[in-house]
Amino acid sequence: MVKKLGNILLTVVVLIYIVFEELVWERFAQPIIDYIKELKILKKLEVYLQDVNSKIILVVFLSMFVIVEFQGIYAGALFLEGKILHGALLYAGKIPIAAFTFWLFGATKEKLLEFGWFKKAYHFIIGLIDIITHSKVYINIKQKTARIKIYMKETFFQDKGILKRKIVVIYKKLKELLKV
Repeated sequence: MVKKLGNILLTVVVLIYIVFEELVWERFAQPIIDYIKELKILKKLEVYLQDVNSKIILVVFLSMFVIVEFQGIYAGALFLEGKILHGALLYAGKIPIAAFTFWLFGATKEKLLEFGWFKKAYHFIIGLIDIITHSKVYINIKQKTARIKIYMKETFFQDKGILKRKIVVIYKKLKELLKV
């Protein structure tokens, strides 16, 4: 019974992680982080940050991190209240701030890891991610979602896909109706 509950909990955690990884991280956050990394002003800021006191960097990083997390929690609360648009806009607004926070972490990682408690928390989180991404549940779900993606692409988004054919039929009918 305990093992079954643990498996269910792990499945839920893995699904949340995959949704975050696939939708939020790969589609939005990573491209923004990549864009931020290429900005000349931030390259100069990265050099400047190497001379800034570790405590100041820690305060700035943690402040931004907490703000971003509260935005996410509040966006979730708005979703649960049925305010989908408000929640979506708030969550979308958090993504650039989170991307900058990730950039800041990457640029100052050595300084942040000077703090023992921070280093322990970082390694704990990395360990959890490692456990999730190497679990049988994660591997099975990733394989299934990969097959679903291929099916969706082949079925709906190819030149001969169902969706494209239906859109063409609707377009032609609308065009005929507008001629009259």
